[in-house]
Amino acid sequence: MKSPADHKADFAENDERFFRLVPPTADELTVILKGHLLVEEQLRAITRSSVANPRYFDEAKLTFSNALCLARAIAGHFNEGACWVAAEQLNTVRNKIAHRAEPGPAAALLDRFYSVCEAESRWSAWSSAPRSTAKLSQYICCIWATFDALRAVVQVCSETTSVLRPRP
Repeated sequence: MKSPADHKADFAENDERFFRLVPPTADELTVILKGHLLVEEQLRAITRSSVANPRYFDEAKLTFSNALCLARAIAGHFNEGACWVAAEQLNTVRNKIAHRAEPGPAAALLDRFYSVCEAESRWSAWSSAPRSTAKLSQYICCIWATFDALRAVVQVCSETTSVLRPRP
């Protein structure tokens, strides 16, 4: 089982990776696509850490939406909050951009995403800033970091309870 220091080191390493892959200076499309992928990784990690046989989970071809629903089901009383709705909105934006040849201006697609994020009091440091790729990156990072913390909680719970462990 990991110590608190190990979890802290993991968070720092993950944080560095996020900003290396989604720098605030990246263009809007890169921020949306890479941010979406990193959020999806977190959702899968939350779910994977709670299953008895991760190999079968790895073989599943889950969509982002499926992974989001499963992670939310596992999250228990942590399943309320802006991060879940914001992740749904990010997925909607990503799908509209990725599956349409001419998706329209990203600003219009992001309206609902921004309104969800700006209503979240824990993310208020960014709510008054003008829309920019840096603000978009920060909001996606807030979602990602929330799920990273939840992943660690689920991992600790799974390691300390016998309910989900495979039988010998």
